[in-house]
Amino acid sequence: MEEARRRRPAPRSAFGARVRPGAQPVVTYAVIVLCAVMYALQLVSDRVTQLFWYVPLYTSDIALATGQFEPWRMLTSSVLHSPASAMHILFNMMALWFVGRVMEPEIGRLRYGALLVLSALGGSVAVLILSEWNVPTVGASGAVFGLFGALFILTRASGAETGGIVALIGINMVVSFLVPNISWQGHLGGLVTGALVALIITRAPRRGRALWQGAGLLGVAALLVALTAVGAAMVSP
Repeated sequence: MEEARRRRPAPRSAFGARVRPGAQPVVTYAVIVLCAVMYALQLVSDRVTQLFWYVPLYTSDIALATGQFEPWRMLTSSVLHSPASAMHILFNMMALWFVGRVMEPEIGRLRYGALLVLSALGGSVAVLILSEWNVPTVGASGAVFGLFGALFILTRASGAETGGIVALIGINMVVSFLVPNISWQGHLGGLVTGALVALIITRAPRRGRALWQGAGLLGVAALLVALTAVGAAMVSP
């Protein structure tokens, strides 16, 4: 009987994550701590912000030709926030806290981490394509809006009511367009990317689900890289 118990498959959530009773959302906590530490460093020195923020020029063909090509800023900018506004980091971290603690156990740490990274990258890709070439952006908002987009898809897939989530997304997108100095481009890019990632997670066939999901997420990453190449050629100072 003991041998049969050991061979029994570990229980899985509806989205393929291994069920771990009492497990902590360590990825969510880690991202919150990282953003808080970086924010403290930003308050100490403006140089920190300038070293890690993202400007479309850094991923342009011009930067590539002059040796100033720094594509990693598309991700490092997502752990920075505006030092001039504590509300910026407070909103993002609260959203990450409330949504992440629920979503991370449901989809698993690896899928959740991929969702955050790809959403942050998707936000930067939208900034590259839709923003001015010399306007810097910072903030985890792209990743947070990715969580919003994923939350809608995951909730819909589970058959639960999505009206409240639609209202949340709608209100925040309206604010993104109406309030000055907010990157609606990053919000939109993160939202679309997060929804796409969640679609892959929910629509993957049960047979070989992890492989299908992994392949799909790699496909999203490849698409974002391709869009970065397209956007790089569009930058025109």
